[in-house]
Amino acid sequence: MNKNPEKSKKFNIRQSTSNLAVMGILTALCTVIAVYLTIRPNSSMKITLTFIPVVIAAYLYGPIGAGTVAGMADIIGCILNPHGMIFPPITATEILVGIVFGICLYKKRNLPRIIISVAVTQLCISTFITPIWLYMLSGMNYLTNLYIRIPQILIMVSIEMIIIPATLKLLEKLKNAKVII
Repeated sequence: MNKNPEKSKKFNIRQSTSNLAVMGILTALCTVIAVYLTIRPNSSMKITLTFIPVVIAAYLYGPIGAGTVAGMADIIGCILNPHGMIFPPITATEILVGIVFGICLYKKRNLPRIIISVAVTQLCISTFITPIWLYMLSGMNYLTNLYIRIPQILIMVSIEMIIIPATLKLLEKLKNAKVII
């Protein structure tokens, strides 16, 4: 018999429970950051560090894990934030951001992949897709919304290009020290 060792591995319930618990903690952390530690100069802008738990989920679990953390954090944050409401297109956009980080940062973590992930999430998604949803929510002109967001995007690109490599370096050290698997 020629059994494939990958297929013959038994489902490890403890491993999946552990992964689920860590993803729950990352979701909670992302939610707390979104609700309590986000700066909102106006209705179209936000300066936040919610990408950090999503990047950690991307590092540990790939696109599906990071997308799940980002999406669940958005939903829970909207429920907890009295000024917010659940708007499925924005939640889908948050999931897309998590998926992009997961695709770029899961297996190969290097500077070009970090640059690509930040460029796609900030320069493409945050610049062009999010203003469409904000237009639908607020009725503010798309181009006006776009121009208002330019300072936020420049700030977020700078913040992400500093924090993401530092976070990944710390995660690598923790992995090498066998603190995380």
